[in-house]
Amino acid sequence: MKEGYLEELKELLSEYSIKQDELEDILADYHEMIEDAKSKKMSDDEIIKMIGSPKQVVKDLSEELESGEEYIYYHRGGPKPERRDNRLTALMPFISVIIYFILGFGFNLWHPGWLVFLSIPMVAIVVNAFDKNAMNGLVALSPFIAVITYLILGFSMGAWHPGWLVFMIIPLMGILSGIKTMKFLSFLTAISPFIITITFIFIGTYTGVWNPYWLLFLLIPMIGILHEPKAWKVIVMELSFAIAIAGYLVSGYIFEEWVLGLFSFLIPIGVSILVSDDSFLVINVGNKTIWIMTLILGVIYIGLGILIPETWAYLWMIFLIIPVYAIVRYSSKSERIIAVMPFVSLIIFFSLGFFFTWWKFAWIAFLLIPMVAILKDNKK
Repeated sequence: MKEGYLEELKELLSEYSIKQDELEDILADYHEMIEDAKSKKMSDDEIIKMIGSPKQVVKDLSEELESGEEYIYYHRGGPKPERRDNRLTALMPFISVIIYFILGFGFNLWHPGWLVFLSIPMVAIVVNAFDKNAMNGLVALSPFIAVITYLILGFSMGAWHPGWLVFMIIPLMGILSGIKTMKFLSFLTAISPFIITITFIFIGTYTGVWNPYWLLFLLIPMIGILHEPKAWKVIVMELSFAIAIAGYLVSGYIFEEWVLGLFSFLIPIGVSILVSDDSFLVINVGNKTIWIMTLILGVIYIGLGILIPETWAYLWMIFLIIPVYAIVRYSSKSERIIAVMPFVSLIIFFSLGFFFTWWKFAWIAFLLIPMVAILKDNKK
């Protein structure tokens, strides 16, 4: 099955103008996915269902190959795309300087008037990206929108924290850009870590209460469970989570035994062992690691939070290990570094802001996301 699949995929991709090393990377990624699936004793039909048929793969990749649909269409015999008028892009550095000096000398707005220089890359994006795909244009603009919004919140309202959450729009826009090719459950799984983090930080910051709101992070594996094809397993596992959470809350609020309440989570652990086979809970990955990791991190977070209450406010970052591990373990090699960068940037940013109160410029860490993407693309 593997040889035939890869041969068909190679043949379909050969219809496009694509670099040889890029072609080899794609084939290597799918070879690795098939081998990984076979190691989990998945049938050929299950593998095809998981990774898609060669035709579907090429269809999904077509928007990302080289310079996009126009490039591919042209190299497949279509008319040559019209050359864009980039005069406005070329003029923007000069226009920005003029506007900046007017704001500075005329209105003494040297700060934050310097933000006008962000219009240089933003105009280039608008001119070159939006005519192809509006969503891709928004994705490219999101770092600039986030920076401007964050600085306005910080300088005008002093809301450096939790105003930094605006940077979450960068990975969220990236996820939304692929929504057309994603099933709803896959979309929900991808977006859940960001939504839950935003909710958790807002609640903790404005109420000063971090426990037991950390339980929100359990929604991530609970959503992942929904990928399990057998309905009875989904019901059993979700019910075990519900019982464990209820037990923890009852133990804490009624008996004031938060540490003792942690033993409630042995219930989903035991149930998962009983109902598991070669595939295991989360996104049907065939690996117990993510599930066990989630429980261990939960125990660490709660235990330290109870012993050292100050840790509730920042130790939540250890839960980001879960999506990072999943990305590194199960995504293709060519996309790993780009997919991981939002989480790395978030950890760097929050650590600098929380521990050193460097909120005003720690946001620069989020620029690592587009920078890494650019370096990766140029490497190809």
